Amino acid sequence: MFTETNKGFTIITNFGCDNNCSYCISKHHPILQNQVTNIDKIDWAYLEECIKNTPSPKVNLSGGGDPFYNYQDNLEFYFKVYDLCQKYNKLLDIHTRILPNDFELLMLFNKVALSVEFDDDVAIHDLKEKYKYIKDLTNIRVIQVVNCKLDIQSCLNYIDIIKNIGVGQITFRQMFGNKKAYEHFDYLRSNIPDMDGVMFLKDGEYHNYYFTTNNTLYPYFFGYTEDDRNKWMKTYENIEQSCT
Repeated sequence: MFTETNKGFTIITNFGCDNNCSYCISKHHPILQNQVTNIDKIDWAYLEECIKNTPSPKVNLSGGGDPFYNYQDNLEFYFKVYDLCQKYNKLLDIHTRILPNDFELLMLFNKVALSVEFDDDVAIHDLKEKYKYIKDLTNIRVIQVVNCKLDIQSCLNYIDIIKNIGVGQITFRQMFGNKKAYEHFDYLRSNIPDMDGVMFLKDGEYHNYYFTTNNTLYPYFFGYTEDDRNKWMKTYENIEQSCT
């Protein structure tokens, strides 16, 4: 587990996204500014130095959009990052909402942290259909960002459904920005019994972030200081009013 004093290393991409997640924090992001990742403009030498020098045993891909969005057009990127991870003995993880049909691609990753909403029957069905084919290719952790609709019974039902599919790792993640959802997380965490493989993860700064859109490394997802983070937390309280 990474902590705010023992951080992981995350590469932020912005290949695009079409999910319109209620908890999206990319649309108004002060660093991304809707810039799209251009593989040819990534400073690969600097990124290699960052990967080499991070004490983290893992490199994580995340967004800015979804790092697997239009994955067929970005295969060069995944394989180049994978090669750098291999060079410096790092494992490669990814945080996404998309399960590619490309098994060779999935095999690059030590773990796929897959966001699946508790009431998204299509995504749950897709996971169920694909899991039997990919369970031996990579590890799967399913993530539910906690919104206000997720009551105790829905939470317990979700755990049963995901575990019956075969996935043994489930994370309930505190939503950034929406104040009611942010507080609702503590209510759920206090009322759901401890279970093997189930984790409630509080919002926090658990990584250093390399943004591929401007080739800059930040200690916070929203900039260089805790004040930057607090400023944007307040801003998103006003922007993200819906958690439906």
